[in-house]
Amino acid sequence: MLYHLLQAIVSACLLLVSVGTAQAERTRGIVAYDDVRIDVIAEGTGPLVVLLPSRGRGSEDFDDIAAGIASAGFHVLRPQPRGAGVSIGPMKGLTLHDFARDLAAVIRHEGGGPAIIAGHAFGNWVARMTAVDYPELVRGVVIVAAAAKAYPTGFEGATELSEAVRRAGNTKLPEEERLKYLRMAFFAPGNDASVWLKG
Repeated sequence: MLYHLLQAIVSACLLLVSVGTAQAERTRGIVAYDDVRIDVIAEGTGPLVVLLPSRGRGSEDFDDIAAGIASAGFHVLRPQPRGAGVSIGPMKGLTLHDFARDLAAVIRHEGGGPAIIAGHAFGNWVARMTAVDYPELVRGVVIVAAAAKAYPTGFEGATELSEAVRRAGNTKLPEEERLKYLRMAFFAPGNDASVWLKG
């Protein structure tokens, strides 16, 4: 199952590079519990796959790749983290356990899985915590472009890179300063880093 998902991800990426992916039929809904409301984008049918975005990002980042995975025979869910889309819930004192509980509610709403959860960057921590807290709901975890919380000090530029990652997400800094850090940490030369300024 995990092997087939990885094949679907690779195929979807190759299709994106060559011709672009036609959008599968998507639906949106709200999964609610207590004082939390999670906005979920869904598409496709088949075994359950959940895609989790990185910190400060919405799950629309996965529009094209989700369509490719769905067309390969999977039911793809993309829950928006609290504060993205129309997802809401308490934002103070959050732990990974809170985010895992949000994800567990989404998976239960879809019949209880078990799901393969692919977490991009910060999303990998949520995916792994969900597997720890709710193992009955998780078939496997895919870690996508995940990094450590701190970069090893054994290479030149590690301190600067850690600082750039931290400052790139600081919305209190002027946009021009954030752009400098976004370009340094996340974008190859010649690419438009401004697309990440607003989310």
